[in-house]
Amino acid sequence: MLFLFQDPVGDDQGLAYRYPRAALFQKAGEGYADLLALAGEEREGRLVLKVRLSRYPNPLEGPLGFSLATVALWLDTGEGGEEALLPGLSTPPDQGFEVAYILTGFGGEKRTPTGERTPARVWREGEWVAVDTGIPPGPYGYYGAVGLFDPFAPWYLRPTSPEGGPWTLGAPPGSPPVVDLLAEAPLDQVKAYQTGILKPLRPKGFALKRESLLAFALGGASLLLAFLLRKP
Repeated sequence: MLFLFQDPVGDDQGLAYRYPRAALFQKAGEGYADLLALAGEEREGRLVLKVRLSRYPNPLEGPLGFSLATVALWLDTGEGGEEALLPGLSTPPDQGFEVAYILTGFGGEKRTPTGERTPARVWREGEWVAVDTGIPPGPYGYYGAVGLFDPFAPWYLRPTSPEGGPWTLGAPPGSPPVVDLLAEAPLDQVKAYQTGILKPLRPKGFALKRESLLAFALGGASLLLAFLLRKP
């Protein structure tokens, strides 16, 4: 495993969001949009991301064993990038995303900031939902969010409205259409909803590895320089 980010349990309420009133959602209970963890693994040179949700009810009979939640993942893989994640939610300046992945109980999509969409391979591994990103591992920044599945919405995320409704989340005007954000501390999630800015999570291992490589390179250069200076 390359990294593991853990998200608090039971924080899938946004800022006091009200879930849709349709029987489909009421009967499902709680926790099906509660993000518990995001993990990264290297398999055959490619990055595989794995998401863990609290529960997986499947009233719509999704082939992946769940059908009420939509998971969105955005990766900051380089400089610049698109800073707008969703309506009402953005990245910090100069930490935009270059590629995104949408995971539902009916499959997955890979998206770019220019709007390009291609299928992504998504599968279940026990209590985890996995996606093959198709890119090599790297020192990326990760953004994640979970909302309610809507097959007709742009990001397959059920929209919000101040009054809510049978098929709409009730939330303050301008709120993002997600009930849980990838944030290791509860206050970080609250701040993201309040400010509309979600900070990325970055694996510490990659940073340490880069620092080690730099130290190794500098050490090698020093040894070479010392050897050359000692030559007659």
